[in-house]
Amino acid sequence: MSKRKIYKAISRTAIIIIVVVIVIAAIAGGLAAYYSSSKPTPTSTTTSSLTSVTTPSTTSTLSSSSTTTTASSNVVDFINPWGAEDPVGLKWIGGNFSIYYPGYSVQFTSLPGASGVEERYVVINDIEAGKLQGIFWAHGGPEVLSYVELLPNPHDLYNMTPLLAQEGLFQKGVTEALMAISYNGTIFGAPTNVHRAEELYFNPQILKKYNLPIPTNLSLLIYDTQQLEAHGINPWAMSGAEGGYEQLHLWFAIFLSVAAQYYGAAGAAKLSNELMYGVLNLNNVTVQKIINETDNVFLQFVGQNAVIPSWQSQSIWSALALVIKGQTVFEAGGNWLAEYAAIWYNTTTYPATQPYLNWSNITLMAMPFPGTQGIYVIDMDSVAIPTVNNPQEQAAINFAKFWTSYEGQKVWTYYKGVSVWANATDYYSTPMQWYDYQALLNTPAQNFTWAFADGTLFDDVFYFLIAQELNLQEQGSSYIPTFNAALFKAENMTFHEWQIAAKDGFGFVGQRGNPFGNYLPPWVNPSTYAYNSSYTPSFLLTPPHYLLPYLKKLGQQQTINKVGNVNYYIINGINLLPYPLLVLLMIYLDQTRYKPLVNSFINKINFFSNIFLYKFLTLNSDLYLGV
Repeated sequence: MSKRKIYKAISRTAIIIIVVVIVIAAIAGGLAAYYSSSKPTPTSTTTSSLTSVTTPSTTSTLSSSSTTTTASSNVVDFINPWGAEDPVGLKWIGGNFSIYYPGYSVQFTSLPGASGVEERYVVINDIEAGKLQGIFWAHGGPEVLSYVELLPNPHDLYNMTPLLAQEGLFQKGVTEALMAISYNGTIFGAPTNVHRAEELYFNPQILKKYNLPIPTNLSLLIYDTQQLEAHGINPWAMSGAEGGYEQLHLWFAIFLSVAAQYYGAAGAAKLSNELMYGVLNLNNVTVQKIINETDNVFLQFVGQNAVIPSWQSQSIWSALALVIKGQTVFEAGGNWLAEYAAIWYNTTTYPATQPYLNWSNITLMAMPFPGTQGIYVIDMDSVAIPTVNNPQEQAAINFAKFWTSYEGQKVWTYYKGVSVWANATDYYSTPMQWYDYQALLNTPAQNFTWAFADGTLFDDVFYFLIAQELNLQEQGSSYIPTFNAALFKAENMTFHEWQIAAKDGFGFVGQRGNPFGNYLPPWVNPSTYAYNSSYTPSFLLTPPHYLLPYLKKLGQQQTINKVGNVNYYIINGINLLPYPLLVLLMIYLDQTRYKPLVNSFINKINFFSNIFLYKFLTLNSDLYLGV
């Protein structure tokens, strides 16, 4: 049974006005959204868009977007987004797995799209259809809780913690990396690599040509952008093919940079972690200044004269090619760009440090996004294993064990990211990876935060926000208030998703005594680590006044957003109850033995109650609909 929870709220004034029969209908609509939330429809995928990978033990031509159940439990099916990105790495990891575990093999179903923008839909669809088997890719961040909450039981995803402990990773691994994928001590995804996000990739040749400085801070980056535009060059490479994913990376990188100007590296990381938990105080005047400045700098970087004209059709990889060729100069992302440059463009990425700054033949350099030096924005890939109706479970466990082992990490992270092991040597294919690995080992705990666009967000919030980023880029400054309202909505959605996770016992990132980023969300008692179910951020109960018209506008938008060619339900019904009451009611019903009966009843009345509410709200369009 699906547990996807996406909510909407309404102002207290409206609650007083609405008659009892409407409230009853709202309860039904809200509970129906909780128990019977709509299922995303996966993108139809043709054979030509998938990747065939040959390993020494098996040859698999992938022709379906769903997992293929194999006859033998010694063959594990792996759903992933890496076929086009790193076919070499998949071939190596599959072949070596069969060597280390004779008789076992892996076949790959590789779906296109950076950050798993297509793969996530398939996983969600398969979970809700009850047919997910084998093993699948997921970010190790809070995103993985999306799948935990979708499953009938939270532990229907394999708990990797004992496995990783047995392999010695807690003794010899990077502590903060392991905390980044732990939820009150439980790890649902075995780590395959560590990425560093929020970096700036640039072509130093073009900067030298126009005698422009390497942008070590945000002011210099703005200056370089303006000067390049004055010379008739589009400074920024940007991708539109992933539905706003790269735009969200750039926006968040600017946010961290601006926040660091006010609070320093550790303070900016803390603000980011508050954002991750849905508790960033959007009523705070300084926070509002940071967000508004971020919005305006973002639009300066992606304006008509700054970004490449063909950005709508560009993927992050094709945009990178333009940087390497010198047709544009800057691209924001993470060290997955160094991987792709090496594999596909035979280009080595160098850190913007000595001695490389004096070299004259480098076409691709990278650095932490200007102004974010000292902050480690982590992005970890992992593999997760369903434990229900999975005849491949043991083969999947063996595959995860190999991939996470030092030997498996050395094979896989030669190109991709860096190792989670703390004792790795410099076997990496690019100097940039070794630079990022050293930073991983030496960054203080309080300076870590998760990549907002890669793993921080629950899936529903992710798809909602990347669509809003596209709107911001396309509509410009007039859309800033609506985008800021959307950010408020995203924080609200995120907070309530976390409350469900907390009720299940996974209410914070890290483990007791060692929370990720040295930060605990405010619903966790720092002494006992008990969950305070009565906590609700005041700014969610009383939204910023200037956002109210735009929150109403968002509340009245269509309930279906199109991401690519996939229909994804962003809003499920309308709740006319205050959030704390609604969440408590849902938690109670989730625990009662009568849940199947309640669910059946709600399914029957949901259709009629939603029609009734729709008609009522249409006739009373002046009501403020919160998010």
